[in-house]
Formats: sequence, structure tokens, C-alpha cells
Amino acid sequence: MKKNYWYIPFLALAIIISLYIRIVNPWNSIFTWTVRLGGNDPWYYYRLIENCIHNFPNRIWFDPFTNYPYGTYTHFGPFLVYLGSIIAIATGHTQGEALRSVLAFVPVLAGALAVLPMYLFASQTFNKRVGVISALLIAMIPGQYLQRSILGFNDHHCWETFWMITTLALYTYALNVWRSTEYPLKDRKAIVSAILAGIAYGMYLDTWAPSFVFAMFLTTFVAVSLILERFFETKGLIEVTAITIGVSSLLYLPFAFKTPTFSTTYYTPFQLLILLGCLALLILFKLVERLKPFYTRIGVREHLAYPITFLSLTILSIALLGILAPQVLNMIIGITGVIQPKGGALTIAEVQPFFFMGGTFSLAPAWIHFGMSFFFGFLGFLYLCYLLYRKREPKYLLTLLWCIVMFIALWGQNRFAYYFALVCAVTSGLILDFLLEKLRFYDYIVQALENKIKDVSVTRVVLSVLLIVLLFYPTFALANEQSRYVGGPNKEWWDALTWLKNNTPDGNYDAYYYQLYEPSPDLKKPYPYPFETYGIMSWWDYGHWIEAIAHRMPNANPFQQGIGNKYKEVPGASWFFTAFTENESKYIAEKLNVKYVISDVEMLTGKYYAMAVWAEGSLENASKIYYEGPWLVYVTPYGMGLAPTIYEVPPNAKVVGPINIPSEKWYETTEAKLHLLDCSGLSHYRLIYESQPVSQLSWMGFQETIYKQIFNQKYADKFGLKPVNVTTSGYVKIFERVKGAKIYGKANADTVTVEVKVKTNQGRIFTYSNAAKVVNGTYEIVVPYAQDTSYPVKAITPYTIKAGNVTKTFSLNDEDVKTGKEIRIDLI
Repeated sequence: MKKNYWYIPFLALAIIISLYIRIVNPWNSIFTWTVRLGGNDPWYYYRLIENCIHNFPNRIWFDPFTNYPYGTYTHFGPFLVYLGSIIAIATGHTQGEALRSVLAFVPVLAGALAVLPMYLFASQTFNKRVGVISALLIAMIPGQYLQRSILGFNDHHCWETFWMITTLALYTYALNVWRSTEYPLKDRKAIVSAILAGIAYGMYLDTWAPSFVFAMFLTTFVAVSLILERFFETKGLIEVTAITIGVSSLLYLPFAFKTPTFSTTYYTPFQLLILLGCLALLILFKLVERLKPFYTRIGVREHLAYPITFLSLTILSIALLGILAPQVLNMIIGITGVIQPKGGALTIAEVQPFFFMGGTFSLAPAWIHFGMSFFFGFLGFLYLCYLLYRKREPKYLLTLLWCIVMFIALWGQNRFAYYFALVCAVTSGLILDFLLEKLRFYDYIVQALENKIKDVSVTRVVLSVLLIVLLFYPTFALANEQSRYVGGPNKEWWDALTWLKNNTPDGNYDAYYYQLYEPSPDLKKPYPYPFETYGIMSWWDYGHWIEAIAHRMPNANPFQQGIGNKYKEVPGASWFFTAFTENESKYIAEKLNVKYVISDVEMLTGKYYAMAVWAEGSLENASKIYYEGPWLVYVTPYGMGLAPTIYEVPPNAKVVGPINIPSEKWYETTEAKLHLLDCSGLSHYRLIYESQPVSQLSWMGFQETIYKQIFNQKYADKFGLKPVNVTTSGYVKIFERVKGAKIYGKANADTVTVEVKVKTNQGRIFTYSNAAKVVNGTYEIVVPYAQDTSYPVKAITPYTIKAGNVTKTFSLNDEDVKTGKEIRIDLI
């Protein structure tokens, strides 16, 4: 092979490494009892693509199947929907498992192909050696970049990074072509290179609407370069940038009016206005270039023309927008809010500040998400600053500004780690290349290949090899380990949602699922569904699974819609699950037409704090209301115990770790009564299905049993309820909301209690209990379980109702509890 093409085997190796990590390692995690897509959003893309295939070339832009009962416009871009649809149609895999088996490989395609634009960008900015090192690194960088470009994770994130680095690569290539051509406007290669950059940026926009910010970044880069034109060669900057943004605007235009409002995240005219505004600024920049003689005549030095113009334009633009379009100005300013998420948003894992994910500053996230490339990259950034100072190349300034912007984004939200991986690959490649060159490693390689070895320093060679190993080995090892498991619905969730689809009223759900929908005339009012529908209440994490697997309508979804809160009294999932009384949850359920509720053990344990924070508005408020504080769990030969401090731990006991102890208010909430108590204390909800139980050896299973022990010791008698069995129960539970049978009559006691034994589809037996006060000699109590029911969870004994020394029994059927049958039983 010719020397000029020495880099090709390395690029091939990078692609092979990328494919190995992304396909071979996670294979058994994806192809299991079904084809299991990872995460949450890939399931919504599966829903969009499946629908698009049925209606090709049309796709959903408004979806009434989620955020029930209002529906929502979708911000998921057209690129991935059409890419997945076209591949599926071409291969004949258009639905169900077959479709998911194809979609599972789409993110791998992005991860593998990213090697090529990464090489192009780094080689066009620096040299081919940096390009090769950067390409090898991007193939194996661990963390979020890997997780979002791995088998099964068919989301737009990996394509965002692909199109960003492709745009940067082609843009830099175009700048180099324009600088090397005497008359670039008459040169086909120069024009085509800029057009290709525009096409890449257009694909970026059609992948992710907020990428309009990249146009602002390119325009800012041009502005800074022009301000510093005494130090930089600015030939072609305005023209290449204008062509890039102009072409991308044309590719965005067909989708610019899919949502009838202004938004930074949905496909609206706002993005088009920003693109056109950037184009107008670029034209103005060119005009200033022509007006420099005028500036000179009025006494302004030529090098101050751009700074004065830009300062004046900034002040004027802010003033005009503030007067004529304050909404647009607020949206632009709001972009900066990305670095300061607050309130409930901080409970979203990907939104937490990157270096403070544990509450205190730590570099551990940098190691987990980038391996050694972060630390090499830091040195590479410093070297880049030096290069910019010494050589004053616009492409170095472009890269430097890009690094800074990406770091600011990373600092604010750890989700942008998948973007910052690109920065780490480039800057690490730069510094390693510099060090290897200084150590003459490349010279020694050439000598070895030409069999002309002389003056070789063993020390330099060893140091060079150590540097290569130090950068690549830990980084690859982390990626190799992290790629073995991909998240997504576990077997318990899959079984529960499959059961939900097959055993709850269907109406016209399956047919309606594949239709195209008219947008809602008013998103503040319930959507006008063409048939009788109902909502599935669960935490927002699971909304896409409920929609895509069960073909049912979730009230809340991973777009953070339908969450609601208590502090502003917005009906939604957080208020529902943390409601202290059944009347509260009834109000929300009626407002949102909830028929079924799904809970899992994670909502009971680790995710409960997120529901509480969303409900109360801050972690501080949630902690005060729902928890007593952390206690220590210890183990002795006689069993487990709890201690408030280390000093109360018995001698010779082994401390397992801390656990946040729920407060009395926690036990009063809907979630506790549903999942922990199997509806004891509630009148209008009954368990109708549960999955396989939680392992008692797991931390969540341990927490469930501890919570039950605390309930039995402190609150069962206080609430007038029976103690519960201290064992784990179903990982996922489905509850039905019913009117409940109303039992009433006379009683000579202060309280009436009722209880019944219930057997689940897993064979677990528990006791449902409830209590009611006797007022003026009469009582009224509503119960939800039936002995005669079509559901696999049913009462296996008659109800026992008791007042003082009087005890009676009765039985119910499904119709009794569904219609609210009234039964008189006097307890005198």
C-alpha cells in the first residue's frame, strides 16, 4: 500500500473495535426473551418508526397516545424516524421483534461511522497522525457516548454527535479548500465542500431541533475571528459559514412548522428564524468588510470596525427583540439555563451537574465516562491554546471555542458527556501526537519499516509505548466492561406490560395505535378521542414502555410530561403517588381518567425520592416530609437491625450500610399503600397482577422488607390495619381503579374493620385490611377485592367484617366492586 494511505488500516481497525464493543459484548443483553431495546426513548422511536412504516412516507408529529388525556407534539426529529423506516422496509422487517432486531443495529452504525468524520476533522485541523489517534479513541471511549451508540439504544443522541463531528469535519475541510484556492467562488471543489458541510448540518438539525445553537456557535466563531482579524487569516470564513447555514436552512424548512408555536426543542419556525438571523449577520459582516474605508474616513481605525459594529449590533438586537419579540429574546436567554437545572429536574440522572453528581466535586465521573482520554485531553487543550497563540490558525480557534462550549455544557448537565467524548478524542489525539513526536517515536517507526535502524533510544521507545498504553488500555478496558449490559425493560416489566396489553379492555387501541392523528385544538383540554379511552398511571420513566409494548396510554412519560406537583396543585404522577389521602389521589385519577396504576419496587425505594422532589419542589422539602433520616443497617447472628447512629450498633455487629427511614407521612401515601401494603387502607384500588418477586438478596428487596418491618412495628396498629408479611413481593404490580363495593349498616363500636385473604398470580398470599369509624351508630366502608373475578389475583376467603365482638362474613364478585354495589350488614 502506498505511504500516503498508511492511515487506512488504522481506520479499519478503529471500525472493527467499535463494532466489537457495540455488538459482541451487549448481544446477550439485547437478544433475550425478546428483542429488548435499551433505555426509554428508543422505545418511543420504535413506536414512531412502526407507525411511520404503516403510513409511509407520513409520520406522527402529534401523538394522543401519551401524556394522556391531552396528547403531545413530538420533538423527535425526522432523520432517525425515516432512517429506521427505510432500513426496515428495505429489509422486510417492519413490525414487532423483527423490526426491533433491525433497529437495534442502527445506533451501532452511527458509532462505527463516526470514526471517519473524526479522522477527517482531526486530520484537517492538525495532521493525519492526530486524525488516526482520535479515530481510534472515539471507537472505544466509554461512558455515555458508548452507551448511546451501542446495540439496542436506537436514539438520536448518537446521530447528534455523528452529524456534529461530520459538520465540523466538512466545514474545516471547506475552510482549507477556500484558503488554498485563489478564486474559491469560481472553484467547484470549494463550493461543493461548503455545500456538503451544509448538508451535514441540515442532517444535524433534522436529528435534533436544539442544534440550531450550532449555527449561533459558527456565527460567533466568525465574529471572534473577524474581531481578531489582525492575527488570523479570515479568507472564506464568511462565505463558507453562510453557505453551510443557508443549505442547512433549506433542509430544515420542510419541518419548520410541525408544531404551531415557538420552541427551542420542537420543530417550529423559531429554529428557522435563528438560522436566517445568523445568515443576516454574516451578510452584514461582509458588508462591514466593504465599508472599512468609510470607517477610516470617520476616524475609526480599520481593526476596530468589527468590534464596534458587533457591540452596536448586540445592543441594538437585544433592545429590538425586547420590544418587538420578547418571547424570542427570553428563549435565547433561556438557552443558558441548561447549565443550571433546578428542582425536580435535578432528579433526572442525565440532567445532574457532571462533576457534582454525588453532591460534592469529583473527577470520578470523568474517569467513568472518558477513561484516560479526559486527563490526556486536558493537557491537549492546554497545548491547543499554545498552538493557537503561536500559529494563529482559524481552525485552531474553531476547535478551542468548540472545546470551551462543550465543557460548559458538560459542567451543567452530565447528559452532554456524549458530546464531550468528541472533544476528548480530538484533544487526546493532539497531545499524544505531540509527545510521540517529541520522543521521536515516529522516526523510529519509519526506520524500522525501512530497515534503517540507527540512533534508537530505548528509553524514548519505552516511554512512547507507555504513553500509548496509558491512554488506550484503561480507556478500552472501561468500554469493554461497560458495554456488556444495556438497560431497558427487564423480564418483570416485559411480562407485566404484555399481560396488560392482553388482559385489559382493548376497545380500539391496537387499530388506533397505527393511525395518524389530527393535532389537538387545545392542549389544555382533553384530546377528543374517537372512542372510550383510559389512562395508565405510573412514574414517568415507564411511559414509553407502556405505550410501545402494551399499546396503552400513559399519563406521564420520559418527556417529563404528566408529572404534576403538589406545590402548584398540578394533577400528575408525582402528586398521585405521594398523595396522603385517597380523596387526593381520587381527584387526580378522575382529572386524568386513570383506570390502571403500575408500580415497581424501584418506585417504592430508590425512585421514591424523585417523585417526592417533583411533588414538593425541592429535595430539602421532600426529605423533611417523607423521611426521618438515614439509619444504619447492621447484621448480627440473630438477624438484621437498624440503628440511628454508629454508637447504637451492637458490639460485633456488621454494618451493611445506610438506609433512609420513611416517615409516618411516607406510609400514608398512595405509593406505600399500593405497593407495600397491597392496597390495604385503600378502597378503590385492587392488585390484579404482579410479576416475579424481587430477590430478597437485592438491595431493593432488602429495603422492601425493612419498610414492612417498620410498618408492622410502628404504624399497623396506629392506622388500624393488619401487619403485613415481611417478605418481598412482585417487582412490578398492576392495580385497577374500581368504585368498590360499599358495605354499610349499624354498629355498636367505635371502629369497624374488614379483612380478606388474597392470592396473587404468583401464589403469594396476603391479607387486605381496612377500617372505618362508626358515626352516630352507623358505618360505611368500601372494599375493592372480589372472590369471583376474571383477574388472576383474587380473594380466596370470604371477607371478615368486625365491630367489637360482632363478626360477620360476605363475598363479592367483579360486578359488585366495579359498579359500586351497596350491601347492608348490621353489626349489632
